[in-house]
Amino acid sequence: MKKLFLYTSVLLLFSCNQFEDCSGIEIIDGLVYKNGELYTAKCAFYDDNSGQMISSHEYKNGEFAGKWTFYHTNGQLQTVGKFDDKGNRIGKWKYYFDSGQLNQVAYYSNGEKDGIWKVYNENGELTVEQEWKNGDMVVDSINMDDIELKIEGYNVEKIEID
Repeated sequence: MKKLFLYTSVLLLFSCNQFEDCSGIEIIDGLVYKNGELYTAKCAFYDDNSGQMISSHEYKNGEFAGKWTFYHTNGQLQTVGKFDDKGNRIGKWKYYFDSGQLNQVAYYSNGEKDGIWKVYNENGELTVEQEWKNGDMVVDSINMDDIELKIEGYNVEKIEID
């Protein structure tokens, strides 16, 4: 009996985390279908040559839902975030450089930008910080030490403020 319980537990553990292949899904009028029916599943896209996972997605009744993950071609994590059951981005989204270094942290509420957004350079230094409320930017700050601003026809130089 113990062996049966252990076998069943292991089988459930592995089957719950598996993704089916996203091939054959299509988007019609903003909804996701597979074989002519609204799609509900966890699925993944794979590179045709290497077989490496490119991205994993969740859908519920044809809507984007749950955790979404994208990978750079070198296998490093690129983006991770979540959608609610209505297809709206929610919570914390993280974006990474292909080196694996954190590039951006963004927040959403009901599909709208909401909260403190931070952008980092490849050295991990904060370069941009923005505050968003219900999709509107409230505060925007930029660290000009890492940004070279070029506008054609103008000589733009940093102004030192005491």
